[in-house]
Amino acid sequence: MDYEKIGLKVGLEIHQQLEGKKLFCDCPTLMREDEPDIKLKRYLRASAGEGGKVDIAAQLEQLKKQHFLYEAYSDTTCLVELDEEPPHKVNRDALITTIQFAKMLKCKIFNDIHFMRKTVVNGSNTSGFQRTSFVATNGDLDGISIEGVFLEEDAAKIIGKEQDYTVYRLDRLGIPLIEVATGPDIKTPEQAKEVAEKIGMIFRSTGKAKRGLGTIRQDLNISVTGGSRIEIKGAQDIKIVPLLIENEAKRQINLIRLEENLVGVKEADYEKSIIDVSEIFKNTECKFVNAGLKKKNSLTAIKIDKFKGILGMELTTGFRVGSELAGYAKTRGFGGIIHSDEDLKKYKFSEEEIKNVEKQLKLKDNDAWFMLLGDKEKAIALLKELIIPRINQFFKGVPEEVRDAQPDGTSVFIRPMPGAARMYPETDVPITHISDEEIKNIKLPELITDVSERYTKMGLGKDLANLISKSEKKDLFDQCVKEFNNIKPSFIAETLIPTLKELARKEKVDTDKITDENFKELFSLLDQGKVAKNSVNDILLDICKGEGINPEKYALISDEELEKELKTIVKENKGLPFNALIGKAMAKFKGKADGKKVMELLKRLSA
Repeated sequence: MDYEKIGLKVGLEIHQQLEGKKLFCDCPTLMREDEPDIKLKRYLRASAGEGGKVDIAAQLEQLKKQHFLYEAYSDTTCLVELDEEPPHKVNRDALITTIQFAKMLKCKIFNDIHFMRKTVVNGSNTSGFQRTSFVATNGDLDGISIEGVFLEEDAAKIIGKEQDYTVYRLDRLGIPLIEVATGPDIKTPEQAKEVAEKIGMIFRSTGKAKRGLGTIRQDLNISVTGGSRIEIKGAQDIKIVPLLIENEAKRQINLIRLEENLVGVKEADYEKSIIDVSEIFKNTECKFVNAGLKKKNSLTAIKIDKFKGILGMELTTGFRVGSELAGYAKTRGFGGIIHSDEDLKKYKFSEEEIKNVEKQLKLKDNDAWFMLLGDKEKAIALLKELIIPRINQFFKGVPEEVRDAQPDGTSVFIRPMPGAARMYPETDVPITHISDEEIKNIKLPELITDVSERYTKMGLGKDLANLISKSEKKDLFDQCVKEFNNIKPSFIAETLIPTLKELARKEKVDTDKITDENFKELFSLLDQGKVAKNSVNDILLDICKGEGINPEKYALISDEELEKELKTIVKENKGLPFNALIGKAMAKFKGKADGKKVMELLKRLSA
């Protein structure tokens, strides 16, 4: 696509979890997989904020009539997460890290940090709102404007989802989260990926960013000329960002084309055509429909005037108008929709069943229809509250909404775009004042890119320098390079990362058992010449097996004894090629002599 021609605009919202303690209590930021020992059930409701209005997105969530099950741990979660106790004082370390990050983006930092409540009634916050603060604004990153830097609490993690309820775990709720929002200055999908990578690098440079999948999330704000701002949430893998943008741009362009094609077609009173067609399919060969009807579910059908061929129209690769409506159905716990532009034979419906549906709906030649399998009352509510309004929106272009990123690079509807009624002041958290002097004295960490360049100048290869600069072992590496002058920095770096990975792969051992103190002890022995470099792997393996470091086991033999033994090897193997002599010597002195010294002595003795 010609992104300039279509007027593509992209803004990023990137969220990064921080290590340490939670934002409003002393609980650890530990994510767990073991069985929780606390379980409770809650209902949440949308209510008006100080402005007297109920947020549209919150209102729609309440219409789902869901309840929520929460799981927690008595030793790593507390009453704050359960919303049974007011928030404690804000985590000062998290706030300082946020200010560091903002300073690195050349932002103006506010002296007074006010926390606000952002209404969220989808169950992801036990309180029904998320606490968030506006820390800085007016920054710049290589010409991309930074509109805001925020400090907020992360939401609970979804564990499971059913039609009537959602299960959340509270170990993630309350983890400090830095959010950065760029302006809509990004013009291509690849540029968006590059900006996201740069922001991610700056986050990691603070030394406080959590690592691993799910600890950083990208939300994308996307629009094209004639379209609307769409927010796509939850892009965890940065590699999928360009595809999400490309697909959303295509989706909006095709929705604009659909609007143009519908000129002259009148909106209809679709509610009048809603009927129950369960009786038609009571003996169907379609297994999932049969199973659903036996569970007392219904098939609810609806006619869409003059929409034949439109439900099958592709909005982006593999994603059709029918997929769009199915996304709305899934927000209410339905599996999707079955529509007339599909190959209905794949469901094993008979021609008679299809004809009977068309007859009951009083279908005309250019009409379309679809049906929902599930609770009849909920299906009718879904059609009236969500799907029919969305069908009517096809006549008006692209609706502003929040969508969820899918693994294939498409997105599905989550909720309407929230409005101003969503936010109101947080009265439980006092204003935090940061003076200009305090802001000035907050030191900035070295950027990872600068660290990598510094390591390259030490003699590390570019790939190894990049690897160690991004690693949690960076500080240990710096300490060891400074302390052990007789060991090359490149050898220390190799030992800390590639050697460990290879050891774990080959020997199937847990290298996490090797502590920083173990490494320092090992490098100290190497630095003093008490053990050889070629014994490092064996020593590390001993530590993994719980044997610790035994210097005597790998002690080097004296130069006199080494020379004496090498003379014997040369004498007993006259005429043997030099490489073969080295092999014999290294086999005999493995871990007991330095390989370089063995080679030098052998050259002299065999000359």
